[in-house]
Amino acid sequence: MRERLAVFGGRPAIPDGLERTRWPRFSEQDLEELCRVLREEQLAACDAPQVLGLQEDWARKIGVDHCYAVGAGTDALHMALWAAGVGPGDEVLVPAYTFLSNALVVLHQGAVPVFVDVQRDSYNMDPEQVEGHITPRTKAIFPVHLGGLPADMDEINAIARKHDLIVIEDACHAPGATYKGKFVGNLGDAAGLSINAMKNLPSGEAGLFSTRHHSFFERVDGLWLRVKFHEPREELKYPSATLGYNYRCSVMSSTLARCQLAKLDELNAIRQSNCEQLSDLLRDVPGVIPPRVPQDRTHVYHLYRVRFDPKEAGFDVPPPEFRAKVVAALGAEGVLCRAWMNWTIPSLPIFTRPEEFESRYPWHRPWSADYIYNPQDFPEAIKVVEETSLVMDAPTAASALVIDYISDGFHKVFSQLDEVMKLDLPQGLRDGSAASLDEIRRLSSSTSEIGTG
Repeated sequence: MRERLAVFGGRPAIPDGLERTRWPRFSEQDLEELCRVLREEQLAACDAPQVLGLQEDWARKIGVDHCYAVGAGTDALHMALWAAGVGPGDEVLVPAYTFLSNALVVLHQGAVPVFVDVQRDSYNMDPEQVEGHITPRTKAIFPVHLGGLPADMDEINAIARKHDLIVIEDACHAPGATYKGKFVGNLGDAAGLSINAMKNLPSGEAGLFSTRHHSFFERVDGLWLRVKFHEPREELKYPSATLGYNYRCSVMSSTLARCQLAKLDELNAIRQSNCEQLSDLLRDVPGVIPPRVPQDRTHVYHLYRVRFDPKEAGFDVPPPEFRAKVVAALGAEGVLCRAWMNWTIPSLPIFTRPEEFESRYPWHRPWSADYIYNPQDFPEAIKVVEETSLVMDAPTAASALVIDYISDGFHKVFSQLDEVMKLDLPQGLRDGSAASLDEIRRLSSSTSEIGTG
């Protein structure tokens, strides 16, 4: 007899009280070092020892000459655009599915985001579609190593060289990932990295800008994107030749980041072990497609994304409906899934209704009328939204036992899909969004009469 699904009142696959996730993994030594710095070291300014040390550590780690520690990953991405000389009217190619910071920092520079659809298997920018979007106004390509998997950088760099374009990496999800033996952050002209508390290199809230070009570094330094307080001459303290940004990194974040950087490979190995174990356990589940990792790169699994395929599972239902019902049933088993960015970037109101954005500011983008963003132009990005979810606990699972329980939940749900498809979901769960266990258990109590023993 099949075990009753939890969404219909059965016992969850993951038992209550189990330690499911553990992140960040700060050691006592990390915390002791933080206290020591609080007691003994300079706590402000760009030239604080911990800030300078983090910059040197990261540059040495990935093999570049120049690095700045900043306040957030978005700061680092904006700094990279500024360093590359991207300005008003320039076009920057951006993936149609990613976190929204990429497109927004392009707007900060007065430049034009031009969206490129993503690959079906990697969810990264599709190199085969890049050249079709290049015009005489294109200045840069902005690939993202989404979820921790490096993009196809050889193909992207070859296109950039052919058209004399700049390549800026968004490595925010991928510290420590490699592509053909080189670390991300050293695969283009410049890169931005996020090191907030949720990332693989957790530090509280901070970011890192890196570049192999001395001219890029000088441009950032010379244009005072970070206000300095210790210049030798008073007249150099606050130049006002251009807008500046207070992108300084805190000493506390720098200290934590340096501690975690010393263990980055070890911590990434735990994520890889967790996620590869889960992929192995899910490959025989019809309708579940785990991440694919090409042999020439490493995935550091900031996010673990699966695709749900109703046809492969034997059901003729719309993919969004299939995903929503499966996610609800998995959640009742204790396997929490989340849609993450449940929209494509070109579908955001700032691009579909730019007049609303511009009405709040004393300037208008002179190019806005020339660019019409149609979300339907990016079918693979739409499929990511409709067909995929993140398995939340997989990268940061507290133990291999948690991975086994997650696998048990998947196998249990997918062995009874005929019952799962009978679910009548409340409106709030119909898009596959994350739900709390309490919400799912309320759903369980309202649908318990549907299930069979």
